[in-house]
Amino acid sequence: MAHVPIHRRWHAALAALLCLPLIAPTLALAASLQVAPTMLELRPGQEAEALWISNSGTEPVQVQVRLFRWTQSGGADELQPTQALLASPPMQELAAGQRQLIRVMRAGDATPDAQQSYRLIVDEVPAFDPDRTGMQFVLRYSIPVFLQPEGPAPQPRLLAQVIGDGDGMAWIQVSNHGDGYAQLADLAHGASDRPLVVRAGLVGYVLPGQTMQWSLEHPPTRFLESGFSARINGESEQTPLPAAPAPR
Repeated sequence: MAHVPIHRRWHAALAALLCLPLIAPTLALAASLQVAPTMLELRPGQEAEALWISNSGTEPVQVQVRLFRWTQSGGADELQPTQALLASPPMQELAAGQRQLIRVMRAGDATPDAQQSYRLIVDEVPAFDPDRTGMQFVLRYSIPVFLQPEGPAPQPRLLAQVIGDGDGMAWIQVSNHGDGYAQLADLAHGASDRPLVVRAGLVGYVLPGQTMQWSLEHPPTRFLESGFSARINGESEQTPLPAAPAPR
């Protein structure tokens, strides 16, 4: 059984964080920033998409919006600054109870030949207060943005296998051989008529042509029989994850 190097384990953990709203401690508690929707998609001919940010708190908040090209390599997410997409306005102060539209726009007219992936990072910027003491928690949202090509909608094609790490714990390794992203949720193991969920909620994304890993938090011997399934791209039903061929 293959082993997961330590740096790959750290990469996988960090990658999972990119799929969730993050609460980052900086220096009073401020968790009032909210965003919708939680994923954006630009289809051919569509020049812009809308993101709504709102302040449900009792004090104003400063918000910064940035866009990054999103790729995966070596089992880890990678973000690079990009000029292919623009956010307007990139900075905004929201009064208590205010709701603001952010437009996410193409910088050019070209439609990509293949699906492209980006991340929209929404940060709550802490206000400077020299008299404040203690911890201040600020929110960060990392929102997937996909640019779709012409033609049929790209589709994922997934293969999964269980691998072990140096601590005797199992990880699931999922490879995407299709041309569309896969969002995995409610990862389950066991017979199709009674699968047991081993990772509830959002697990993570696998971009086309990439392989990602997630800890199963149990020894590999627990997963020797039956297979895995997951909810893919928001579907309500579990989809089986075919087993990857055994290495020769």
